[in-house]
Amino acid sequence: MWEWNREDGDVWWSEGYAARVGFPEEPTLASGAYWHSRIHPDDQVWVSESLQQALQKRQNAWDTTYRFQKADGSYIIVKDQAHLIWKGEAVRLLGTSTVQNEALYRSTQFYLAAFDQVPLGMIVTDANGQIVRANASFQQLSGYTAAELQQLSYRQLIYPADLPVYNARLESLQTNSSTQLESRLRRNNGQVLWVKQTITRIPELGYYFTTVEDITHEHLHRQQRERLLTLVENSSELMVIAGMDDQLLYINQAGRELVGLPAEVSLSHRKVSDFYWQDQYAFVRETILPALIEKGHWKGEFSIRHFQTGAAIPVFASGIRIDDPDTGKPIARGFTLRDMRPEELARQTILESERHFRNLVMQAPVAIGLLKGRKMVIETANEFMLEVWGKTESIVGKPLLSALPELAGQGFIELLQDVYDTGNPFYGNEILAQIIRNNRLEARYYNFVYAPVRQSDGTITGVMIVANDVSDQVRAKKEVQFSEERFRSFVLGSPTPIAIYTGKELRIETVNQAMLDTWHRDGSLVGKTFREAFPELDPQHFYQLLEQVYETGRTYNAQEDRADLLIDGEFRTFYFNFTYKALRDARGEVYGIINTATDVTAQVNARQQLEETEQNLRDAIELAELGTWSRNLNTGKIRCSSRIRQWYGFAESETDIETFMAAVHPEDRHQVLDMISQAVAFRKSDHYSAEYRVVHLQTGEERMVQSQGKVTCDPQGKPCLLSGTSRDVTSQKQAALELERLVSQRTRELQQANELLQLSNRELEQYAYVASHDLQEPLRKIRMFSGIIREMNDLPERARSPLAKVIHSSERMTLLIRDLLEFSRLLKVDRVLTSTNLNTIVQNVITDFELAIQEKSATVEVSTLPTVNAESLQMNQLFYNLLSNALKFTKEGVPPRISITCERLLPQEVQVYALPEGAYYDIRVRDNGIGFSENYKEQIFEVFKRLHTREVYPGSGIGLALCRKIVQNHGGLLYAESEEGQGSTFHVILPDPSEAFRSASVSF
Repeated sequence: MWEWNREDGDVWWSEGYAARVGFPEEPTLASGAYWHSRIHPDDQVWVSESLQQALQKRQNAWDTTYRFQKADGSYIIVKDQAHLIWKGEAVRLLGTSTVQNEALYRSTQFYLAAFDQVPLGMIVTDANGQIVRANASFQQLSGYTAAELQQLSYRQLIYPADLPVYNARLESLQTNSSTQLESRLRRNNGQVLWVKQTITRIPELGYYFTTVEDITHEHLHRQQRERLLTLVENSSELMVIAGMDDQLLYINQAGRELVGLPAEVSLSHRKVSDFYWQDQYAFVRETILPALIEKGHWKGEFSIRHFQTGAAIPVFASGIRIDDPDTGKPIARGFTLRDMRPEELARQTILESERHFRNLVMQAPVAIGLLKGRKMVIETANEFMLEVWGKTESIVGKPLLSALPELAGQGFIELLQDVYDTGNPFYGNEILAQIIRNNRLEARYYNFVYAPVRQSDGTITGVMIVANDVSDQVRAKKEVQFSEERFRSFVLGSPTPIAIYTGKELRIETVNQAMLDTWHRDGSLVGKTFREAFPELDPQHFYQLLEQVYETGRTYNAQEDRADLLIDGEFRTFYFNFTYKALRDARGEVYGIINTATDVTAQVNARQQLEETEQNLRDAIELAELGTWSRNLNTGKIRCSSRIRQWYGFAESETDIETFMAAVHPEDRHQVLDMISQAVAFRKSDHYSAEYRVVHLQTGEERMVQSQGKVTCDPQGKPCLLSGTSRDVTSQKQAALELERLVSQRTRELQQANELLQLSNRELEQYAYVASHDLQEPLRKIRMFSGIIREMNDLPERARSPLAKVIHSSERMTLLIRDLLEFSRLLKVDRVLTSTNLNTIVQNVITDFELAIQEKSATVEVSTLPTVNAESLQMNQLFYNLLSNALKFTKEGVPPRISITCERLLPQEVQVYALPEGAYYDIRVRDNGIGFSENYKEQIFEVFKRLHTREVYPGSGIGLALCRKIVQNHGGLLYAESEEGQGSTFHVILPDPSEAFRSASVSF
């Protein structure tokens, strides 16, 4: 037992502790520094860190195992278990120390050293993926230190896209003991590696053991697995004294706990025989006790039983005979029993671990060998290592240089001895070695690691070799590099556009100048993914096609496929003949896609234009109800369309000139023949035009046709073809006569309508005059006399309320008449528009409302507004009404905020509003008032439509109708956006006079 008082720094050891570590003469008090100095130098740092971590985490218990120096200079392995006493901070540590099994510790340290020095990346993770331990190879592979890795989850190193596969494989370990997968791993510097992982679940510890092999630059994969079993033994000692009559006299607390004997159970009736099963007690009685009586002591193993469970407990016993000091006769016997179950389990585990380790070495898919001493005597070599060396098991036990004399002078022996001397591992990558295999000296390439093998005290006893024969990979890599260079030269120099994309993300690896010209791009896109290089193709189908080829390996060919590329900020349409073909590696797996393409935009556009022209011609002929014909001037044969045959009464589509002329009205035949002769002879022009009557050969139906034709010459310039169209103008001729009659009749009707319209306008003007003068004058008198009556002192109180209603109604009627007059004025025509600066208009309106703005603490912000062609008074009324509403319909207690902004509409926005083609301004009047529901966004512009009562918000209900009519008079659009309680925005869309609206006046 021991105690450490951290307040004064003293450490107290019990006499038993001092005697056990070989310091019987030392004082029982020592300092913490003295205790620390006795710890093995290799263990001092991590023991201090372990204790410091327990103090930082404010743990109540701490335990650790380390090597402690005895008085004779040798080391023993002790396990400390301590309880921490806290008073704000840890003031005392009370603990026990137990000497551990040296063989077990040495074996554990050996396997830990093997784990750390093995050239294959290895990690141990807990159930949550947290990294518990990582060897030096994995640290070198990942670029992280051991301390950094212990703060990470292994999932943080896995490439995000590979996590689902990794998690699925991890889930499969619930039913399988191990699994393998290949995925990407991110190094500390951001580099991404491809690694092959073998994951093994250790259910007893709840850990996952993972080997990680870098396969980025190799095509041959190897799997390496290794298990590391860590056993921690806790041994308890039982002390018991029994009389010579077998009566149990004393048993300590550790003994009671060991055999399941509660502290409250009396020993008065307990016999030694109670501790054993019958067969074991016979062995004690007949063998152990006689030897103890005879020699005075006995050591050995046997089993005792647990009082509660009846289980047999193997123990190592050390017994002594206790004699009477006076008579020298035996009076009792004492035994110290140590529970052998942990040691037995440890021995079995060590044996199993050693067996597993040797099996792992012998069965590992990589070459492994173990050399002992500086002479490098071959102690162990698995089948793969023997194959690498080209030797048999007969070389085991021989020095390496004796077994492989050809290694002399190649530097390998010197490297091995340097690792043995310095303890620094050596990593070789694709190193050339001359090895005699099959009685022939061969040049082979190897990846290998020389790692020192250490004992528990750090002494180096040998060197471990792990090697991979990568000769085929090195040669293949060189061949591939040469092949790739040739292929790359071919691609870059080819006049055919070619590009190569690699990886599932389709990264552009190689692209020649012809393809860059086709794409209208430069070489900066090399290294980018296809999606990064061409984001504009996202809504098109090319990504899906590439992914389909990558997934299925099937080639895709396209003819005249359309692609819209973004060039200099504008989309341009191209057409390509292209091929996507999968590229496969040596295993037949797809690793990329080669893309060849030909720009056929010009051909497609030309063909489409020709097709469109032909179709337009056919549509025009059909829509115009034309008939087509052609006459071969050499043969005299005439070919006719179905419509011509229908008009003329021809039975076949081909006829002769005689039959054709037979269908022409006799009075018109001479004219037709004369026009044809003139066109063929080029007397006036090469065009033919004639209007004549046709008589159906079968029915005799007569119709008027109008024909147009043109002469075509052969290469020698001789007329060879006369072709053209004919149109039935019978109905037009009849319609022309009817039209003349209708025009005359309509002219008379229009004159009568104009007279009625002038009369209506005069009546409207009279109405406006009556409304302005005759209606308003009585209302003024009603208000005046009502005011006089209201001021009378003898007016009865009951009359005041009706009188107030009369005054209020007359005022509303006056306002209504005034608004109706304003609305009627907007119906007048031929208003003259002038260039009007809206900034001036709005500032004048704000000045009119200056008092209301101050009273309501309102804020009005106005951005720069345009100059438009408008009637200034109407613009003033427009913004007056909009600003008045914004100041009227406000939320109680909230200062009004009004903004007036302007921006030009884009062409596509103009189309959305269905406005005539041209440029427009969008002037927005926005407020933070009470707003209104979207359901009323059209109702508010109707005459006399109100959303609130006059008592709450006064007004006539005509203001917004006036605003919309004013905007419509100016060729624009007015609409509103709002949400209840969130304010409103009125959009005033007006044309930009600088573009398409340049006339000085417009009729309303």
